[in-house]
Amino acid sequence: MARRTKEEAQQTRCHIMSTALDLFCSHGLNRTSLTDIANAAKLTRGAIYWHFKNKEELFFSLWQELCQPLSRQLNACIAEQEPDPLGNLRGFLKELLTKITHDQAHQQMFTILFNLESLERESTSLREHICNHSGHFFRDLETSLANAVRQRQLPDTLDLQRAATLLHCTLDGYILNWLHFPERIDLIKEADYLLDSIFAMLQLANGPATKLQ
Repeated sequence: MARRTKEEAQQTRCHIMSTALDLFCSHGLNRTSLTDIANAAKLTRGAIYWHFKNKEELFFSLWQELCQPLSRQLNACIAEQEPDPLGNLRGFLKELLTKITHDQAHQQMFTILFNLESLERESTSLREHICNHSGHFFRDLETSLANAVRQRQLPDTLDLQRAATLLHCTLDGYILNWLHFPERIDLIKEADYLLDSIFAMLQLANGPATKLQ
């Protein structure tokens, strides 16, 4: 009986998280309260508080479930001894695009992250959490590219910060356009073209730009 109760508690927790993700995506973090989540999930506020002490903890749990597994896939790219950091980085980015395309929960999370204006009135801890992880991801991109330079997969004149920015912004632009205009872009069909194009640009990249005379 105790085992069944534990399983039911886990099912309730998953139901709360799924409901919260739906509301965060459709109404925004700022405009969604735990009461809204309880009503939508057809649960009492007490049931919500039994699992999560506040909205921040609920969002952190969603982040841990959806984003951290993807981030851990970058470990091979940032390891100094990795012989193929560029290949691993490409594989990671292809998996990221596949997840976003086929998994609704990942689509919803990225929709939330792209609506950063909804965080203006949110708690400091929530905003700092997202900003810190975003900064960490960017640094991992830089490290991955630096390892690729060390393995002679990219030119040693590569400006790492500029290259990481190009990579990050181009991917974000494609994902954002796909989220808003899915009829315009077949994200998974275009994934190989997109990644091949970005990596080809990096192969041709030089150091800091100089002004034309």
